[in-house]
Amino acid sequence: MTEVEKNNTLEKLNIWLNMLIESNGADLHIKSDNAIHARINNDIMLLSKEVLNHATMKELVRALTGDKYETFQQTKEYDGSYRLDDDHRFRVNISMHISGYAMALRLIPAYIKTIEELNLPKALHKLADLRRGLVLVTGTTGSGKSTTLASIVEEINKNYPRHIITIEDPVEYVHTDAKSIVEQRELGINTHSFANALRAALREDPDVIVVGEIRDLATAESILQAVNTGHLVFSTIHTLDARETIDRLIAIFPTKEQNRIRATLAETLEAVLSQRLIKGIDGKMIPALEMMFKSPHVQELIRTKRDHEILDAIESENHMYDSISFNHSLFDLTYADKISEEQAFQYATSSADLRLLFTMSQEYEKKVSRNTSSDRIRLKDND
Repeated sequence: MTEVEKNNTLEKLNIWLNMLIESNGADLHIKSDNAIHARINNDIMLLSKEVLNHATMKELVRALTGDKYETFQQTKEYDGSYRLDDDHRFRVNISMHISGYAMALRLIPAYIKTIEELNLPKALHKLADLRRGLVLVTGTTGSGKSTTLASIVEEINKNYPRHIITIEDPVEYVHTDAKSIVEQRELGINTHSFANALRAALREDPDVIVVGEIRDLATAESILQAVNTGHLVFSTIHTLDARETIDRLIAIFPTKEQNRIRATLAETLEAVLSQRLIKGIDGKMIPALEMMFKSPHVQELIRTKRDHEILDAIESENHMYDSISFNHSLFDLTYADKISEEQAFQYATSSADLRLLFTMSQEYEKKVSRNTSSDRIRLKDND
């Protein structure tokens, strides 16, 4: 591809990316022999009727992958980033499908929002105060894990004199040194693997290590080694809730190692944040979080293989440890008029349990209303 062809191809891409930004969209979707689509307010919508044939798509793939094009031809997968301008960067994923190429570009805002600006629970502030331990942010693709994690890391950066090392694939949010010094490494460019980078990071005097994702045994083992040596480690994993997160992490290890891993997690796991994004009443995306914070009871459940009791522990430890279940989070968002009751039931962990919460609340409100009415009557009689 000549430089002129590359520039022409990227000019088209830039037009669509600007349209995405103007529409307050999150993702641009392009595939061979199809119109251009975007995810806006969590729905896939037509962005442009222009159709790219296979040859044009190949040019665009070559332009985005650059010197990694040959590797992409072998692996059929590519993860990278693209800078539109100083204020807009995108995470890029390119893949092959039965009709040719497909790519998704996710907008990464230049400004890292605070916990409050993201409508996240205030309890997350205490994670920035930690000096050691493991914090896992979980959820499906597109649930806002990276954004939530970036906001916590940025709070550390702005308020504490720490040495922060991030290992990502690719680097998404860019942190500028504030009170902390921050070094960000991208897989494939600055390091060959999460595990290698983690081992190197331990020799570089870190206070905080951020690992983009736990994908394999080597990475999981290196993370636990870092935690055991007194560091604060943040990472993400594709799980739906705290119980599944613990089960999945333990299952990565061989059976003979799992009791050791349980003991380590019981001592070092400070929090599991499981997130889902829900379209709110005002059309904006609202985060709903299950939060499990470390407590003596949770530690005992992990240590003694009673993972099935974790949800009950979360439900009972809201006031003392700030833990909260998905159902309670959905209940609170509904009563704050941020999401509809219909949306709450759509995302509920258990529809029956959520219905019970609403029923109990309504009965309580009726009781309060009756008591208030009785008080008014007694006051009137006394007059």
